[in-house]
Amino acid sequence: MPTSPKQTTQVSATEAAVLGLLVAGDRSGYDVEQLARGSVGYFWAPARSQIYAVLPRLVTAGLAESLDLVQGRGPAKRLYRITQAGRDALEHWLEDGPIGPEPDRNLLLLKVFFGGLMRPERLREQIRERRGEAEELKDELVAIDEEAAARGSADPFSALTRRYGHEWANAVIRWADFAERSLADEGDA
Repeated sequence: MPTSPKQTTQVSATEAAVLGLLVAGDRSGYDVEQLARGSVGYFWAPARSQIYAVLPRLVTAGLAESLDLVQGRGPAKRLYRITQAGRDALEHWLEDGPIGPEPDRNLLLLKVFFGGLMRPERLREQIRERRGEAEELKDELVAIDEEAAARGSADPFSALTRRYGHEWANAVIRWADFAERSLADEGDA
């Protein structure tokens, strides 16, 4: 009798991200949130409430399990760990899940498109603000690169992800410089 293919639970991108963060070991909801903020949070930032909502759903679905860690006085700390079914679902999502398009909502570009209806200086200020955000991201990524080098970390996947961030930040900075010069030229005309 032929065996049927193993049934794998479908997970959302947020569920996959949380499962991925649980791969390295047992974590509390707070631990998952902090780890997300310092890693995948640069490009996938679920709200804190989403993380705390997803963890019990993963347990109910059998993709994670929870255990309570007694800590002297005070309440027990609830830890979560990925199960084999969770690893299977994560692997399935990584291998066959959608990659989706880049986000299609950029408020700054919407404002630039209708820029003729606003004060030019205010538009330039908003462009400078976006450049500042990109420069901050670039500085953070450089610091993470330096920390990884100091630890001797040779994780090519984290490095590739950071490289994407560097390229994105550089592109935004170049575009902002160009846009600001263009708008200054418009004001001179």
